Amino acid sequence: MIADPAFAYRLLLEQVTTIGCSVWWELKNRKERMKQEWDLALINVLTVSACNAIVVWSLAPCRSYGNTFRFDLQNTLQKLPNNIFEKSYPLREFDLQKRIHSFFYKAAEFCMVGLTAGAAQGALTNFAASKKKDRLSVTIPTVSTNALGYGAFLGLYANLRYQLLCGVDRVMINHFDVIGVALFFSTALRILNVQLGETSRLAWLGVEADPLAQSDLLKAYNRPSEGAAESSSKWFISKKAIVSGLGLLGIKQGTGDSVANQESSPPKARRKRVIRKKVTTASA
Repeated sequence: MIADPAFAYRLLLEQVTTIGCSVWWELKNRKERMKQEWDLALINVLTVSACNAIVVWSLAPCRSYGNTFRFDLQNTLQKLPNNIFEKSYPLREFDLQKRIHSFFYKAAEFCMVGLTAGAAQGALTNFAASKKKDRLSVTIPTVSTNALGYGAFLGLYANLRYQLLCGVDRVMINHFDVIGVALFFSTALRILNVQLGETSRLAWLGVEADPLAQSDLLKAYNRPSEGAAESSSKWFISKKAIVSGLGLLGIKQGTGDSVANQESSPPKARRKRVIRKKVTTASA
């Protein structure tokens, strides 16, 4: 809060926008299946919200003085800025080398966070999806695909976007004398950034709405066959009734059955016809 007085506002804005975009996408693609798949949608929304909060918290500027650790690696990492555009302050001077190291360190950190969150979400999603009997309205990636997708998305794409966003925030705060104007532009950019990130996240994970689950053709194809059986039985009953009614009128029926019986019966052997000639005797 000392380094960034507007941090609480930015974190709240990011969370509200992220949850809103994620819930809107779930409602848009699941539609009437939302009541049956609410648990899958809840897992997705919570995972996205947690990852967003970790990224925003980790890249926020801070003030740290005199902290020492047991290992040299911890002391080296503690001297790195939280983002590449963080302003130097007393006892903490950030040169170009430290800023580059900070970028790759944050990329590795977010990659590990994405792998963990993606694996947990993938396991829970696949377990919940296995309990569903009907076809799901949204594609479900495997656990490994979900973990690798989240790791790559947070470590590469989200890290780059939010690093640049921190730089834009610093430039606007230094440029505008009124903090309200800087917050206005920062709010607009963060909302656009969240919308872009939500669309990109789905592409990185390979998650999309299943077109067959929403099509009328699949619904007609998946209808139970009991209705067809009943309609066919009704047709045969009515056909027999028509046949019996025509029989009462004296019209011979059963031509179809007789033809079928004739086709199924073996052919009869021909008999030789013997022609006898009548011989007449002439009287002498």
